[in-house]
Amino acid sequence: MQLKNVRIARFDPATFPAVEVLEDQLAKRGLEPLNALERERYGFVPPSPDGTLVHARESYRLIALGSEKKLLPSTVVRQTADQRAQKLAQQQGRALGKKQMRDLRDQVETELLSRAFSVRQSTRIWFDLETGFILIDHASPKLEETFFEIWHQTISGVECQRLEVERAPLSAMTHWIASGDAPAGFSIDQEAELRSAAVGQATVRYLRHVLDESEIRRHVSNGKQCTRLALTWRDRLSFVLGEDLSLKRLQWIATESDGNGTEVSEEDRFDVDFILSSGDLAGLCRDLVEALDGVLQRA
Repeated sequence: MQLKNVRIARFDPATFPAVEVLEDQLAKRGLEPLNALERERYGFVPPSPDGTLVHARESYRLIALGSEKKLLPSTVVRQTADQRAQKLAQQQGRALGKKQMRDLRDQVETELLSRAFSVRQSTRIWFDLETGFILIDHASPKLEETFFEIWHQTISGVECQRLEVERAPLSAMTHWIASGDAPAGFSIDQEAELRSAAVGQATVRYLRHVLDESEIRRHVSNGKQCTRLALTWRDRLSFVLGEDLSLKRLQWIATESDGNGTEVSEEDRFDVDFILSSGDLAGLCRDLVEALDGVLQRA
């Protein structure tokens, strides 16, 4: 169980329900098949091979938000409607009006939706009951908002919200890269992006390139700020930190092995991987938030 692209959120561990209670509540909002006229639907699905809706080990919890979406591009609807409109115009001897065209597109969309293929996906959401961190395994802020909305509709009394820190990642990354001095527990890797706040937003990108401090300082003195920076945490986990506090391309540098050569079940293997990777994720979150001067305290 290794997450790939995550957005960090927070919750109060004291409000989190027991595993059995959470399982029952999530089951009431399980992912059901789409009906003929629906475009998409969300619901909770099992996050692990054991088939339960909550995977719980030590202080860590894992759930998954599933989605089913119809594959119906708007260009297909428009092209089909335009073809029908041309035939109707020939029959009527005049072009269709705006309202007729709008009604025709609605009719075509309804017909095509009933025959469209659908695809299912799932997004894992990781909780740590010790630190109060949530990791949503998706790069999209829209999916994060969708999860918050569905979670709050399903689970009462557990408020989830986006993580806010005292020091903006944009400011911190610019300082780290200009000084060449990474925060405790981190090292700077060979990837970065610097962007100007001026009109046109001139951008410099480094990829698999040694970051020359004098060159970086020159860019910073010219008004550029670091919007993306590759880091490694304690020689365990590499990632790219974004200005929105997202972590992309998470990659474990070394993974543990049982080393005894015996075969283990898929469930047991998932369990071991889940506990090991969860310990790393919790430590990474703690150190990263500390490097950014802690969680933002509102008056």
